[in-house]
Amino acid sequence: MVRDVKRSDAPRYIRQAEEFIASAQDNLEKERFNAAGFEATQSMINANDALTSHFLGKRASADHREAIRLHIDVVKVLNDSDYRKSLKDALEMRSEFGYLGKQMVEKDARRLIVSSIKFIAWVKNKIS
Repeated sequence: MVRDVKRSDAPRYIRQAEEFIASAQDNLEKERFNAAGFEATQSMINANDALTSHFLGKRASADHREAIRLHIDVVKVLNDSDYRKSLKDALEMRSEFGYLGKQMVEKDARRLIVSSIKFIAWVKNKIS
């Protein structure tokens, strides 16, 4: 269920996103690829929460489909869908390696981290 939040909560979600991406990078260096990928995706979820709370006063619950729907609602406001596919792909990968037992490989973890860093920067630009 989509939750109503304060628009002023956006900076808190960005701080969480930055903490998770830093942890993802640390896990990558320690060759903990599953954790790195999971945390990189979590950083995108938190950044998306910042985006949707800022523009809509809403954030998704644990249902990743809600996160995508809210993201699309913001994309319509911004007329900028540059990162919609990145978010969707990251959430699909998270399901595969986070819940279905697939192992994350280094290449995919690195790609997710790079994508997450770009997504966070994009969100920060949009909400500033």
